[in-house]
Parts: sequence; structure tokens; C-alpha cells
Amino acid sequence: MSFVKNAAQIIALTLLPCSVYANNAASILGEADDHSLDCLIEPSEVVELGSSVPGLVDQLFFERNNFVNAGEVVARLDSRVELATLELAIARAETDTSLNLRRENAAFGLRTQKRNQRLFNESTISAQDMDKVKTETYIAQLQARQEEDNKRIAQLEAVRAQQALERRTIRSPINGVIVEQYKSVGEYIEAEPVYRIANLDPLHVELILPVDQLNTIEPGMKAEITLDIATQADAPHIAVVKSVDRVADAASGTFGVMLSMPNSGLRIPSGVRCNLNFVEQ
Repeated sequence: MSFVKNAAQIIALTLLPCSVYANNAASILGEADDHSLDCLIEPSEVVELGSSVPGLVDQLFFERNNFVNAGEVVARLDSRVELATLELAIARAETDTSLNLRRENAAFGLRTQKRNQRLFNESTISAQDMDKVKTETYIAQLQARQEEDNKRIAQLEAVRAQQALERRTIRSPINGVIVEQYKSVGEYIEAEPVYRIANLDPLHVELILPVDQLNTIEPGMKAEITLDIATQADAPHIAVVKSVDRVADAASGTFGVMLSMPNSGLRIPSGVRCNLNFVEQ
């Protein structure tokens, strides 16, 4: 019977990778063991950055491995037509000649109406003449209001032209490093990206665990991370559990855990394997 029991134990152990079994026993359950969990360090964000409008690439301001800040201009499309449209719209919005003319005409109509009102009160002019003066004054006032409306519309058109020009300016939505440059100056783009940008601070640490450990990991738990390769940042780093998958993968019987790890100065590389040990709180 002891032989059968030992054989069953050996078969059960072979159903899981030895490293995973030992790692969970040591790191998750807190037992003393020399093994650690395998993990993978990845960027916290990866953006395929393109343009909202098609056009020819006119300027590229960054190359691969350059660091960019959120909101910084990384590229511009050919914008000569949009720039000319904006200048025209601004000129129309700033022109006051027609508006001033209408206002002066309306003010003159009011003065004329006042003078004719006195004459009408003295029965010097007829009611028909007085009605004509009042109508002309009212029309002059409406024309002044129309010019004011036209000026407001011109100002809105200038804003629209500015936004159309801005759409041809490509800005980075995140702080990160240029991972890939897909286009060169003079190339036409439509739906394809120009740059690939990765946010490396913080980094994400991806961990896969057996489903029987699902209730042992909670957000906020801390872990010690050691890289598999030699770098300037060889010392262990602390990562914090950010999220735990609540839906396990039935095929493999595993679930995922994502940890967040600060990377000030971008000293820790991304896309490398690592070792993880959970630490006591």
C-alpha cells in the first residue's frame, strides 16, 4: 500500500511543473524554500500612435529610443492648405470695417429720427415721412446686428480652422519611449501608426499562477522582483499587486496577476523575465 501511495504522489507532482509547485509552496504559502516564481516585466502602456486624418508626413521630431512627454508634438502632416485657411479665417474674424460702418449708419439713423421727431411734433413733416425715417433707422440697426453676428461666425470659423490644423499635429498621449518608428517624412498615412510608444514608469509585472491559489492573492500585496539578466538595477525591487484575474483560464487551470513596479530613471528594462517572491506585509 505504501508503494501505491508513493506512486500516486509522484504522478500528482508530475501533473504540474516542479518550479510552479515549489514556488507556490514557498512564496504563496510562506514556507521556507529557495525557489521563486517566474514572471515577466512589461510596459504599463503601449500606444500605436497615428493621425486622426490622412495625409503626407511632413515632419518627424523623434527617433527610436527617444523619450517623449505627454502632450509633446512628435510629428506633423503637410498642413499648408489648413494653415492658409486658418490665416484667412483669422483675417475675417479680425476685420471690423463693415461692422463699424453699420454701427455708424445706425447711430446716424437714430440722430436723424430724433431731429425728425421734433419736426413731426411741430407738424413740420408728414406722418409718412416720419414713418420712413423710423423704418430706415430700424433697418440700419438690424444691419449692425447682422454684422455683429457675422463677426461671431467668423471667429467660430477661425476656431474650427485652428482645430483642423491641430488635427494634423500628432502629440504623444503618454510619457514614454519610442519603441518603433513606422513612417518616414514624405510617406502617406491613413489608418496606420507613425510611432509605437511604451510607458516604462511604472512597469507591469505579469505573473501566472495555478487556479488553486486564486484566493491567496489580493490587491495591495507586495513582492520582491529580481531580474534574470544583469543590469544597472540588479538590486531587488518592490512591486505591488494591482489586479487579480477573477476569471481563470479553464484550459491551463491558471489565472493572471498584474503587479505595478516603479521605474524611476528607466533603469529597469522591459520585456525581460524575472523572479518574484511575495513578502510579508
